[in-house]
Amino acid sequence: MVTTRERTELRNELVGQGYSWEYIDGWQPKITLYRHAEKLNTSKEVVSSIGTKVENLPGNPDYVLRKARIGLLPYPPSDTCECRWCEARAAEVITEVTEEQVEEPKESITCDECSEELSAATKAGAMSRLRVHKKTHQTA
Repeated sequence: MVTTRERTELRNELVGQGYSWEYIDGWQPKITLYRHAEKLNTSKEVVSSIGTKVENLPGNPDYVLRKARIGLLPYPPSDTCECRWCEARAAEVITEVTEEQVEEPKESITCDECSEELSAATKAGAMSRLRVHKKTHQTA
């Protein structure tokens, strides 16, 4: 028998995995889930890839929660998905910075004490560099 506290904890965890708040009250007997994490065998070979549709699974909230913990969720993976597996894949994508993408300093300011010119992308950035630079002029 599930207590009220256990039911609330189960509901909160299901909501955290992307299920609706009412799922625990009106779950379907069968559900379709999608893989957000690869299924590997003992040799670390991919048995089932990301995005694979797994149909006709029990819709029981306890079962669905156990599957959500291993990457089976009720919606297909996408670029906008906020699950931990999709976010980890998005973080792995590394873009190379080309010379065209490097931003040239647009604002510059001159130090009153030594006439050195300091540059930054914004006026606030140039002022910040000037404040740090002026600390080098102070004597102890």
